[in-house]
Formats: sequence, C-alpha cells, structure tokens
Amino acid sequence: MKRNFEKKALPAVTLLVYAVYFLAMCWLHHQQLCVTDGFASDLPQHLEEALRGEVYTAAYLLIPPAYALAGKWGMAVLLAIFQIAALAVFAWGLRAAAPRLPAPVRLLLSLVVNLAQAAWIPRGGYWYIGTINGTIYHNTTYIMLAPFALLAMLCFYRAWQGMHTGLDVRTWLVYTVLLTLSTAFKANFVFAFAPALLLLLIADLIRTRGKNLKREILIGCSVLPSIALCLLESVVLFSGESGGGGLELIFSVDPAYFENGVISWGLFSESARRGMIRSLVFVGAVAVLLGRAAWGHFRYRFSLLTFAVAMAEALLIVEGGERIGHGNLWWGPFICYWVFLFESFCAFLRAGTAWKSGQRQALLGGRLLLCGAMLVWQIISGICFLVLLMQGNSYNIPIATWQFWPF
Repeated sequence: MKRNFEKKALPAVTLLVYAVYFLAMCWLHHQQLCVTDGFASDLPQHLEEALRGEVYTAAYLLIPPAYALAGKWGMAVLLAIFQIAALAVFAWGLRAAAPRLPAPVRLLLSLVVNLAQAAWIPRGGYWYIGTINGTIYHNTTYIMLAPFALLAMLCFYRAWQGMHTGLDVRTWLVYTVLLTLSTAFKANFVFAFAPALLLLLIADLIRTRGKNLKREILIGCSVLPSIALCLLESVVLFSGESGGGGLELIFSVDPAYFENGVISWGLFSESARRGMIRSLVFVGAVAVLLGRAAWGHFRYRFSLLTFAVAMAEALLIVEGGERIGHGNLWWGPFICYWVFLFESFCAFLRAGTAWKSGQRQALLGGRLLLCGAMLVWQIISGICFLVLLMQGNSYNIPIATWQFWPF
C-alpha cells in the first residue's frame, strides 16, 4: 500500500501542488505587471528597460521574446518557470542530506520551506522592507538569479572535494559556467562568494603550506569570468548616471538620508533592525541548537561565511548618487541567506535522521522541535505575506495594517 502511494499517488499530488503554485505565480506576476497606481513590484520597470534595449543583465535578453510571444502573460510565465526551477534545484540539493526521501517528498519540502519569510511579530516594522528573505516575488533579476546561484554553490562543493585528491576538470568547468551565468543575471551573489572563496583559499594555503598552490589558483580563477562580467555590467549600469555613482562607505553618507528614511535597510533603522532579527529565527536556532549536524559540515560553514561576507558588505557599503536609497547591495545577503537557509534545513534533516535512528542524547528531540517551531513560524508568516501580495498589496506594506491580535 505504501509503495503504491509513493509510486503513483505521491508524484500526482506533487505535480498538482506545483501546477497550482505555478498558476498562482503566473497570476501574481501578471497582476504586478498590470499595476498602474502605487508600486507593487520592480517588474514594470524591468519590462520597460528590457523593451528599450537596455542590457546590463541576461534577464533583459529573455524578456523581449517572452513579451513578443504573449505580452505581459509571457513575462509572467517566464518568471514562474524560473521560480519552479529554483524549487527544483533546492529539492535536488536536499538529496545529500536526506538520500532516502523520495523525489516528490523533497519537492514538496522545497516548496513549503521556500514559502518562509521573516517571522511576524506585533509592531515588527514591515512585512518586507528591512528584512532578509530568500524567496522574492517582486524582482525579475533576483528570481532568475536564484536557481543558478544555488546550482553554482552545489557544484562548487563538488569541485572543492577534489582540492586535495585531484580536481575534476569537468566539475570545475560546470561550476565556473554556472557561477558566470548567475552573475550574468545579477552580480550580487559573486560579490559575496568571491571574497568568501578568497578567505577559504588563504586558509587552505596556510594549512597546506603552499603544497596545494596549483589547485588553489585554478579554483580561484573560476571567479575571473564573473568579475569581468561585473565590470561590464557596471559600465552599462552607471554610464550617464546623474548625481555621482559607484560605491561608498556607510559612514561617509549624509546623516539626513537615515533621518528621512531614504536608506531603509541596515542598523540605522529601528524597523530594519527588527526585520533582520525576525529573518534569522530558524537559521539562528539551527546554529545554536543543532551542533555537529550543522557545524560539522563544510557546506554549512562555507554558506555561513558567504552570508556573513554579504551582510558585512551590505551593512558597510551603499551605492552613491541617485541610487543611494535603492538598497541594491542587499540582494547579496538575500541570495546568500537563501543558500544558508538551504544548508540550515539540510542540517535540520540530518539531525532528524539521527533522532529517528535512535541518537537521542542531549535532548535532541526537544532541540529539533524548537527549530521546527521556528521554521513553521516563518512559513506561516510567509503564507500571510504571499496572501497580501495576491490581494494586490505592495511588498512594502507595514505589519500594522494586518494584525492577528490587538497590541
């Protein structure tokens, strides 16, 4: 009976759930594209720029054909396809942590986990502004970046396994191509990945006393195509920009920008400070409570390092000129948080497998229960946020406009 369910009913249920999600995302993105009053998403601006022929991202090469084929519905379907691809990559990556789970179960887990957003608390600021989330519904380039960024990271893990036994050229090439493709859509991932990789290579150089230099150089060269793309994108993006441009340290910014709320992310905004805390509920619980299931794995440690680098960059650096309030450097923490969330969930699955096999020392069951409760809290909050978006609200809606109880 159980085998028949796994072979027939479970794949059918998974397909149905994904079909419903795909249609919901198509409808949401079409609604976002049709908004004429207010600011519901970045999609209309990206569509306009793509149709004008501005190309500083690979996304703008895909949008015009999709729009020519089916108008705004074409772009909506294109974005929904990339969202499904991101969920599929997430599910594929879970196989290493839970090899016994059937593919349909991993796909369902991927969908559920990716509904998570920053945990709701009374008077917590905004549902989105100031928070750090892995799943984004309103930005074209981020949606297209996500599957390639996670694929690149997973392939990097495979390439790194050969650092001391012999690098596989095909694995290195696939990883390099995927990293370059992710950068072609949005450069924020490599902004954090490259410095994190540099730190990792320096540590390996010191540990091996230079005996692994050739492989370290080869792995380091994998980011060169992405760096070249970043330079090209910056030339296209900032050419003709009024009011300055480039990057500057947060300490050199006019304090008026913080007082007027122009810069809405970071430590200088109270709602943003709350937002960051609300964003790290589950990953923080895993880091504190699950011990070796998390920290004992290189993948978890490196994803945390990448996220930490991205956070440091976003907290200390801002864009100059007219883009100072756009918060574009925060896409780095977003995509790196998503990768870190993936590794945290993998650690959660490993700990769950250990508990199921009888390893129940040090109140492992209680720690798992607490981590699970934190994740459920964020998932429920994410569902509420998605409902708000489906109702036609902008992503920057304050929490106070939809309270579950009076405070």
